[in-house]
Amino acid sequence: MSTRRAAAGTGLATGTRRMAASTRRVTATAAAALLLLGPAPFGPWPVWLPALAAAAVLALTALGGPAAVCWAAGLSLAADLGYPGYVGDTGRNGLALLWMPVEYALLLVLTVRAVRRLPGRRAWWGGALGAAAGLVLPLRFALRQPHPLDASVAGLLAAAVPVAAAVATGRYLRRQDERRARAVADARREQRLAVAGDLHDYVAHELTGILLEVQAARLGGHDEAENARLLARLEAAGQRALASMDHTLDALRAPDGAAHRRHTLAELPSLLSHFPTPPALHGLPALPALPPAVEDAAYRAVLEALTNVRRHAPAADRVTVTLTHTPGRGLTATVTDGGPAHPHPRPGGGSGLDALRTRLATLGGELTAGPLGPAGPGWRVEARIPTGD
Repeated sequence: MSTRRAAAGTGLATGTRRMAASTRRVTATAAAALLLLGPAPFGPWPVWLPALAAAAVLALTALGGPAAVCWAAGLSLAADLGYPGYVGDTGRNGLALLWMPVEYALLLVLTVRAVRRLPGRRAWWGGALGAAAGLVLPLRFALRQPHPLDASVAGLLAAAVPVAAAVATGRYLRRQDERRARAVADARREQRLAVAGDLHDYVAHELTGILLEVQAARLGGHDEAENARLLARLEAAGQRALASMDHTLDALRAPDGAAHRRHTLAELPSLLSHFPTPPALHGLPALPALPPAVEDAAYRAVLEALTNVRRHAPAADRVTVTLTHTPGRGLTATVTDGGPAHPHPRPGGGSGLDALRTRLATLGGELTAGPLGPAGPGWRVEARIPTGD
């Protein structure tokens, strides 16, 4: 109950702060609009049209979203059509010019916002309306000059460069936003793949062993001592699976930039000891010092191969892990088993080798897997990883 009350109190406080911020924003906008209208009473009545247009565009810019450009552009274009100039003083705009730079700048801001934020084709329509309103705005006053054609051409030329810059800026910011969104999506995808890889590599390996132990126990009777040893192995495998899941969850909670989980080849003897009949391991003492990424990839390759042996050939009479390092060619990790294949293949799976092949490819390595062929029944998995020497 206390947790619910705390959550409700936090939500209420957040809503109150948002409402207060919105109120301050509306108040500030209203004050700015009134200040903008301040000079209007000191001029003839036609100046109220550009003054009110500028104030309305200001309010839309401050309080509206990206789609506000449509309303602002419509109001500005309507003001262009309705502005009569000074009555009885044709050719002079005087005080009315005071609001043109403000309205023009706000239209540029709205154009940038529309091109950047509106979805799909609406961005182009909004940007086109804002750009058109910005280009036409000088004509509201140029057409009332003694030489309207010259003034109109000069006004259009003067307005074209900032309008083009606004459209280009909005497009550039939109692309930057899209790149950031893709980078975030890629980072999240990589994180999901890393979590899935850890779960597959470690948890699935232990669960496969537990499953095979249980199946073997069901097929043949054990005495009390053997049952005790079986339960101890199952408990140890379950503890390792839980530890792997805890490590994966800790990696998710860790701050960005935390070191990725890596294994070394020195851990292989411990891994092989989890088998009832440990596979033979050759070549480990003769290896030189290797980069951590290479050792981790080789460890994962051996782990995946042994998991597949457990799944598909649990009755294999021999399993061998061989590590060799050749200068200029790198490290080769080979896992072979003597078969035979499981009489009742396990449905599903099949993604582990593909994921491993992708992981090795990022290091410039490659993975091959297939039957031994003339060498006899069984299967071979071989991972070749460059070591940079």
